[in-house]
Formats: sequence, structure tokens, C-alpha cells
Amino acid sequence: MSSLRAYFSLMSASLRSQMEYRRAFLLEFTGRFIITGLELAALFIIFENVGNVLDWTRWEVVYLYGIVNVTFGCAEIIGYGLEATVPTLIRTGDFDRVMLQPISPWLFSCGRQFRLLDLGRIAQGLLALGLAFAHLPIQWTLAAVAMFVLTLICNVAVYTGLFTCAAASCFWTTESTEVFNAFTYGGTQMAQFPVHVYRPWLRAIFLWIVPVGFVTYFPALVVLSKPDALGLPPFMPWLSPFIAAVFCGLCALFWRAGLNHYQSTGS
Repeated sequence: MSSLRAYFSLMSASLRSQMEYRRAFLLEFTGRFIITGLELAALFIIFENVGNVLDWTRWEVVYLYGIVNVTFGCAEIIGYGLEATVPTLIRTGDFDRVMLQPISPWLFSCGRQFRLLDLGRIAQGLLALGLAFAHLPIQWTLAAVAMFVLTLICNVAVYTGLFTCAAASCFWTTESTEVFNAFTYGGTQMAQFPVHVYRPWLRAIFLWIVPVGFVTYFPALVVLSKPDALGLPPFMPWLSPFIAAVFCGLCALFWRAGLNHYQSTGS
């Protein structure tokens, strides 16, 4: 409980500092909303020229886009501090003081940089979901509602796990977070389309190694009442919580290994 209180205190301090310059925050929020909006506009342009993507319609892909941006935006708010602060703290030797804090280093790093401007991405994702819901004949059965909620939770967990791995790698190489951008920011681009449009080797990476495609694509099949073009068993969508939990567990072990590897800079 003391760790959680310390985390919320750090988060509150970060929020207050951002709200000190409200005009700057609004400009950053608007900028993030517009930038992600350009991605959505590009998606519409693609469908104006190609019609459907295999057997997926425009609004079905917009649904995927909305899910990805809402959940990735939430993960950025939660885990951006890991990517932003851990490399600098390790390089300058200030991570020694983090290890002495009465709060877990992971919570401390997350709470130190709680970035609200990512609400712009979340707002854009919610807009896309609203448009998709308005144009898709979704039958909101109990299974569809449960799968939609699980999709949000599992996606946030997987993306936060990726931020954790990126930060943990810095215990060995100091500056390596850019390498993980291929899986975090690259994964968001990949998951915005049905995974069967990609080559088998790329599909395998984002289904079974970095499961951003798994926790987005398979649950969408249930919500949208679509058959699986990959021909996998029908229970695959319900494995999403298990896959996300295993992935996050591995990320936590990697973070713990990084902490154990860390050597103090001394006095």
C-alpha cells in the first residue's frame, strides 16, 4: 500500500506540473490528436482505392485502428516514464537513488513521467471506434461484450510490457529503447490491419513472440462475427488473457533480471 501511495503521489505531482502550462498542454493534446487523425485519414484513402482488404471492410479495419490507438494511448500514459526516465537515470547514476526509494523502481519510473498528452491518441481512437460502431452491424452478445473488454485490458497489458522490456534492456546497453520501437510503435501499425495480410514470418513474430497481433486480431473475430482466415481453432480468441499474462510475466522477469544486473555507480 505504501508503494501505491507513493506512486499516486508521483503521478499527482507529474499531472500538476503539466497543468501549470495549460495552453501548452492543449496544444500538445491537439497536435497528438491531429497526427493520429492523419493516420485515420490515410486509412480512408487506402480504402477509397482498394475497396476491401481481403475479406475485411473499411469499417472493420477502422475498428482495429480504434482498438489499437485507445489501448496504446493508455499504455503510453502508464509506461512512458519507463522509456523516458530509466535510460537517463542509469546513464547519470541517479538510478542508485531510485533503488533506495520506499517504492518499487517500476512504479517510481512510471509515476515520474505520467504523460497526459497521450489522451490525444486515446480521443482519436475513441472517435474511430464510435464511427466503426455506427457503421457495423455488431451483435452485442455477452460473448462479444466480454471479448471487447478483454481486448482493451490485454492490449494495454501487452504494450505496457513492451515499454517495460525496453526500459529493462537499458541495464545492459544504456541506450536501447529505440530498438524496441519496432515492436511498440511498429506493432501498433501492424495491428491496425488483419494479421493474415502479412507474410508468415512477420505474422509469426506479432502473434507468438510479441503478441500485439494476437490480442487484437483474434478477439476482433468474436466481436465482428468473422471467420478466421488463418484456420486456427475457434477457442483462440479466448486465449488472449492467457497469452497476455504469460507475456507480461516474461517482461516482469526481464525487468527483474535487469535490476539484479544493475551495478551501483558508488559514491
